[in-house]
Amino acid sequence: MLLTWYGNRKLRKQAKNLLDLSSKVQSLRQDILPPDDLAEQRSAHAGLDAARKAKPLDPEAVNAAAQRLHNAMVRNGGKVYPVTVASDWTEMFVLAAIVAGAIRSFFLQPFKIPTNSMWPTYHGMTAEVRAPSDPVPSAPEQAWGKLTQWTKTVAPLAPSSGEVLIPVQNTVVGYEPVPGQQVPDGGILGTGVLRGIDRLHAVRIGDRGMAQIRTPDEFTIRSVYLRTFFPREAALPHAEAARWQLAMRRAEAEGRIVQDGAQAFVRTGLQAKAGQPLVNFDILTGDMLFVDKMRYHFVNPSVGDPFVFTTGNIPELSRAGDQYYIKRLVGLPGDTLRVADGRLERNGKPAGEPGTPIDLNSRQAADLNYFGYLPRCTGSDAMPLDTPRTLSDQGYYAMGDNSSNSYDSRGWGEVPRRDAVGPALFILYPFTHRWGLAR
Repeated sequence: MLLTWYGNRKLRKQAKNLLDLSSKVQSLRQDILPPDDLAEQRSAHAGLDAARKAKPLDPEAVNAAAQRLHNAMVRNGGKVYPVTVASDWTEMFVLAAIVAGAIRSFFLQPFKIPTNSMWPTYHGMTAEVRAPSDPVPSAPEQAWGKLTQWTKTVAPLAPSSGEVLIPVQNTVVGYEPVPGQQVPDGGILGTGVLRGIDRLHAVRIGDRGMAQIRTPDEFTIRSVYLRTFFPREAALPHAEAARWQLAMRRAEAEGRIVQDGAQAFVRTGLQAKAGQPLVNFDILTGDMLFVDKMRYHFVNPSVGDPFVFTTGNIPELSRAGDQYYIKRLVGLPGDTLRVADGRLERNGKPAGEPGTPIDLNSRQAADLNYFGYLPRCTGSDAMPLDTPRTLSDQGYYAMGDNSSNSYDSRGWGEVPRRDAVGPALFILYPFTHRWGLAR
């Protein structure tokens, strides 16, 4: 009795599936089917439906009715019926795309960290620098690095031998590397499809020889120069910008900044050898995050959130279009903020819970690469924190964890309430020790 009931139940389910497909064929193709063929399918459909619902169930009658409907659907189904593997997979992928689009629109937003303003909590493009004399990763090693961290190995060969000289320019903060020339990149896998922008960084070798280092546009070459040519300063427990300026001050004091016509160079003291790597490093991609787009619809943002927002209503940033930015939320509407001796104060008290990035920066935990807050980020900031500053009742204050290398609310002002998107939720890629829930 139990086996008969189970078999009948399964037969009814199979008949129901066939009826659903029949309804689908009629819905999609009724306007183009010959009337007689359509009438035949509708009749067969009704017959199977009646046989399926009959009590007691007659399996032979159900099978006969199903065969009749199947024959009609084979004539009428076109690409809808019979179901093929290709059409089944196509339908599945279309449905998956619809679901993914809905998730992205309403729940989760993938977001790639473009810069190192949130380092070391989140990474933009960073470099793993080796000495020029160290072995360059082999092809299998480069392939593995590309898979796990989307790395790119850069090891251009020196065209001639001689001392390496870096072009620099004198800025308000001191000597900085000359920005490289922007050129189109090769597109996806060198195909020219979806081409982006690279930079060619020129360096001089000896008296007249020139070489070029090619990097993505977003990459900061200063970190490579510092660790390759100025290892003494690179090892100091300071932010990168401060280490670079210490290296430049020492070079200037030692007379190693020289002028050649209109261009200044810093002599590194490192001798390049023709045919050997001039520099040797891997570029690691920025972190890919999921952003929780739902939370701020139900709860207000909190101080300490890894805060994602759009820039369309921030005048200083909107010129480049409406983009997604990520900074640390450090001030809520009405708060009073101040930076004193590298510490961030909120409403007269230390900001940030113990162990959080705000707290680590305020404690200047150099062993963890948090070097403290600066009151300014440029010479003409919109909202510097040299003195206490009270926010409006409609704006948030956002700062980068990498305070010395972050253009944030100090430079362009408040983030309007309506532009808050959500907090970072999860580091999706690359597969490093940082993979997992966002801090």
